[in-house]
Parts: sequence; C-alpha cells; structure tokens
Amino acid sequence: MVTYDFPPSLEMGGRACAQIARYLPEYGWEPIVLTLQYRYLERVGAEPEPASSPDIVRTRVIPHPLFIYKSLKRLGRGFVESRPDGPSRRKKSAFRRWLLSLLSIPDIYTGWLFPAVISGIGIIRRQRVEHIVSSAPRWTNHLVGLVLARVTGVPWTAHFRDPWTGIPRTKPESSLSKAIDGVLERIVVTRADAVVGVTDLHTSQLRRMYPDLPPHKFLTIPNGFDEGEWEAVTAGTPGRGAVRREQFVIRYAGTFYYQRNPLPLFRALGALIDSHDIDPDKVAIDLIGWCDEAQGHQVKELADECGIGKLVTVTGPLTRNESLRRMMEADLLLLLAEEQPYQIPGKTYEYLRAGRPILALTSEGATAELLRKTGGAWIIDPSDTKGIAAAVQEAYQHWKDGVAECVADPDVVASFDRRKLVGRFAEVFQSTIREIEA
Repeated sequence: MVTYDFPPSLEMGGRACAQIARYLPEYGWEPIVLTLQYRYLERVGAEPEPASSPDIVRTRVIPHPLFIYKSLKRLGRGFVESRPDGPSRRKKSAFRRWLLSLLSIPDIYTGWLFPAVISGIGIIRRQRVEHIVSSAPRWTNHLVGLVLARVTGVPWTAHFRDPWTGIPRTKPESSLSKAIDGVLERIVVTRADAVVGVTDLHTSQLRRMYPDLPPHKFLTIPNGFDEGEWEAVTAGTPGRGAVRREQFVIRYAGTFYYQRNPLPLFRALGALIDSHDIDPDKVAIDLIGWCDEAQGHQVKELADECGIGKLVTVTGPLTRNESLRRMMEADLLLLLAEEQPYQIPGKTYEYLRAGRPILALTSEGATAELLRKTGGAWIIDPSDTKGIAAAVQEAYQHWKDGVAECVADPDVVASFDRRKLVGRFAEVFQSTIREIEA
C-alpha cells in the first residue's frame, strides 16, 4: 500500500488508508504500508499506533525545491528591500506563478518518489508482494505505484479518493501544468489494472474521459467509517436520548481548507438571533480541529462581524476518541462541501455514524446524493442564507420541544462500515491476479 499519509499523521487520507489496511487481513491479504518517516509528517496526532498495525516501512524524503525556497526566504526575510510596483514587477509575478505551477506537478511531494520507489522494489522482491495499491491524493503516490508496477510486473490498483483533474485546485496552475497533469493521469489510469473511485459520479466521469478503456476497469468503493473505533467510543456509554444539555450545540469537526467556511452559518444564526427566533443564551457553536482561519480570515473575527462571537468556541484538535464522542453529543453537525461535485468529505460518513442531524452546506453533487439516500440532513446551498436559517431554526425547535430528531437511516449507514467495504478491495486485488494468470 503506497500512501504518503499514514497514522500518526492526522490527514484524512492517512486515516482512510489505515482503516483499509486494518481490515485486509480478514479477507486473506496481509498489508505492507510504504509511507514516510515520522519527522516528515506535517500534522501528527499524540495517539500511538494501535497494536494491530500492519507491517509499515517508513522512508526518507528528498526536499522539494519549494520547501528549500521557503526555508531560504524565511532566513532572508529581514534583508529584502521593498520595490515599487510596475510592469517589470508584474512580469516577474506572472513568471513566478508559471514556474510555481510547473514545480507543483503533480503536487509538491515528488521528493518522496525516488526513496519510495527504491524501498518499494526491495519490499516487493523480498516479501513476494502480489498486489500494489496506491491511494491518492497525494498524486505522487500514483507515480510511485506506476513505477513499481512497471519495474516488477506486479498488478496495481490506483485508488482515487478525489479527482486528479477537471476540478478547481488550490495549487498554482497554468495551461501547461494542467496539460501535464492530464497526461500523467491518463498514463496512470491506462497502466493501472484497476481504477477505484469513491463516488459513482467520479467513476462515471473517468469512464467518459477515457472511453477507449474497458468500462469494467473503473469501479466505485465508497469511503466509510471504522465501526471498530465507534465500538470503543460507545462501549459503556448511555444512549444518545439520555443526554440533555442546557444549550443547543452546533458542532463541526475537521479543517477549514479550500472553500470551507462557516460564515454562511454565522450569518444565518446572527439573523435568527436578531429576529428573536433563537435565544443566544441557548445556543453554542463548537469548532473542533484546525478551525482558526477560513479562506484567509480569522474565524473568531467572522463570528464577531455577525454578532455571534460569544457563541463560537474554537476547541482545536482533540484525540480521535474524544472527537467521535463529541460528534455523538452534538445537536446539529455542520458539514461543509462547497464546490466539490464529485467528492464526499470523509467526515460525512463519521457524521452519519454518529447518528445526529446534519446541516450540509453544499451544492448539487455526490454529497447531496448520499445524504438524500441516507436521510437525516438538511441540504442547503451555501449561498442560501434564508434556507440555512430555516434549517437551523427547525433543528433548534426540535431540540427545544424535545421532539424526535431526524437522523440517517441506520440500515443504510451500516453499509458504509469500512470492514465490509474492504472486502470489495480484496475482490479487486484477487480479480487482477486471476486476469494475469489467465
């Protein structure tokens, strides 16, 4: 299993890969995880790896030019003189953006490519590996999988947790960088023995993009939740119906990145308080994780501008068990999925498993389709302030009156148990081996 992120990294992709690796042995596959040494991880949790961790091989990373550049820039920050703006300066800025776009192909983690390939070849030959699976983003993972499969001849599955191309990106882009990314994606998709997406919309998009490839090569295995984690959290705790607090708690867990911003909720809640539809002493917003900034703005300042600063708490990162427990105790869970038509945020499945009402601020796409299937959610476009206010008021009134809450269908939610979904990966791995043997 090739993955740049793996626990104790707190990246959602690393958590997904850990859950897949954890349950593969139940289906006859012993995972060997190829990932980074601890010192290179960007966000690290305090919790140790569980005793049941798979065989993990951690490698070094060659510094990427952008990391070196940023380090040198920090060192020389006090010695750079400001220069007036002008045509020459603008030309340099345009060239700089173009250069950054090329250095970001396919991402800024290509320094891992050579060490990972060298280690991977040794692992495959020593331990007689029968299948390779690379999971991305990070897109460098797929390049590692590509090289390993070509050098060793071992069958390979490319696992796409997000679209590589065809969607807005946060990294610098140019027409040339987009073209090269497109070529790299085509090579990966063509060379892989199987291509697994996590939503039907993305899988269908890949089939349309590559009509010359067999349609059965593309399949969907959705993300999910780890029931083993939830069993540990819920053991010995009272049922959710026994919990009653003095405040209506709206809770978010995760990170405000890309277009994710709580401002639409803040505005709606501020309007409800101004109209006296909600008592400000009876409501609280709890933001768990890296939630200090959203789109370059301080979250607390955004809350102050909407007149609800005293209601918002930025709790910061918590342990895994504590985060799950707090999800179960929320009266309303906030889900942000702006401009992600082909993706479903990983926390969506955890929210569903928590069995609490969900306020999903998202446009039409994969997330909206999933939540309509499961039920238990208000699905509102982020620009619809009145719709958001109506949903919050309805949820608040349910809490205030003590009436039954609208939650997801537990039978539908149970189908996203990672232990069940991993069995489908095992089937993919086995089928590629059968095809090669035939």
